[in-house]
Amino acid sequence: MITSSATPPAARTAAPPSKRQAGAGLLAAELRVAIMRSSRRLRAEAASRDISPGQYSVLAAILHGPLTVGQLAEREMIQAPSMTRIVNGLESAGYVTRGENPLDKRQVLVQITGDGSAILRKARSRRTQWLAKRVAALSPEERETLREAARILQEMSAV
Repeated sequence: MITSSATPPAARTAAPPSKRQAGAGLLAAELRVAIMRSSRRLRAEAASRDISPGQYSVLAAILHGPLTVGQLAEREMIQAPSMTRIVNGLESAGYVTRGENPLDKRQVLVQITGDGSAILRKARSRRTQWLAKRVAALSPEERETLREAARILQEMSAV
């Protein structure tokens, strides 16, 4: 007969799988709400008279290389005509240019300009400043918890 003293400590304190799954579901719901609210707030902080959240997202997508309007629409999960309107606005503002796609002459490639890169950096800076101000108000222990949470979230999203 195995006594409780022979049972490993982890086995004595671990919740049964069904309770762990229920706990994971509740935590997932709480994380989803917190992440969505934070994401909305960060988008709002980057928005300005110069650039909308949708335009910001397009500029970020083409920062490291041009994409077609179709690729941008797919990436942003919107219809191509909607993406065309966003690209038209960015082009009118001087933030992107359109060029010939060497692989398919029927398509154009959307590329970020120097002004587009500058406005993107400015928007990112506003987001970072907003978040840094809030992080600075936390205790060292809370900042360490967030550092660990950021690492875990990055790992989870890389899968």
